Amino acid sequence: MMDTFKELIEIADTLNNPDGGCPWDLKQTFQSLRPYILEEAHEALEAIDNEEDDRIVEELGDLFYTVIFYAKVAEREKRFSIKNIIEHLKAKLIRRHPHVFGEKKAASVEDVIRNWDKIKKDRKSALDGIPQTLPSLQRAYKILCRMKKKGYSTPSRESEDHADTLAQQIYAIVQRAAEEGVDIESAFRTLLSKEEKSFTSWEMNT
Repeated sequence: MMDTFKELIEIADTLNNPDGGCPWDLKQTFQSLRPYILEEAHEALEAIDNEEDDRIVEELGDLFYTVIFYAKVAEREKRFSIKNIIEHLKAKLIRRHPHVFGEKKAASVEDVIRNWDKIKKDRKSALDGIPQTLPSLQRAYKILCRMKKKGYSTPSRESEDHADTLAQQIYAIVQRAAEEGVDIESAFRTLLSKEEKSFTSWEMNT
């Protein structure tokens, strides 16, 4: 395993070597790679939804390499290295699992979640850590789940703006999903996939 990882890093080093590396790779920056990390994540998610193991392996590999690519850009810009990423991840995993690596006990998933909540209690807000770049449905779901955990109820609002009214209706649906523990993003993605297949079938027969 370690030899395989080392070989992958060596390939990345070769591609990003100013002396004989790939011109395209060498031109990339943190900003230019943004679309790729998002695209690779969505392609991996699609493969997982379709339960296509060969494609899951391929897409997770692409996503994994995107992280390595970012590390190589960071090294070139003298910001951080792949070692920094791995060490930070190791420390985080140990810190987040005191019931495995420490003295705390957790007999159930609920106990694990309670431990996580205690670890995260130093946040200024319960909403800290929810990325602004998440798809809106997913972000709304996460926000509402955390609000619910804190006992906050969204006040009703009146609006004469049609777009705002529609947005509030969508918000209410996501709120219901959060209350019932339904992953609305996944549910909606599954529905869209079914509708796409239905349309494609109809299209081929007309």
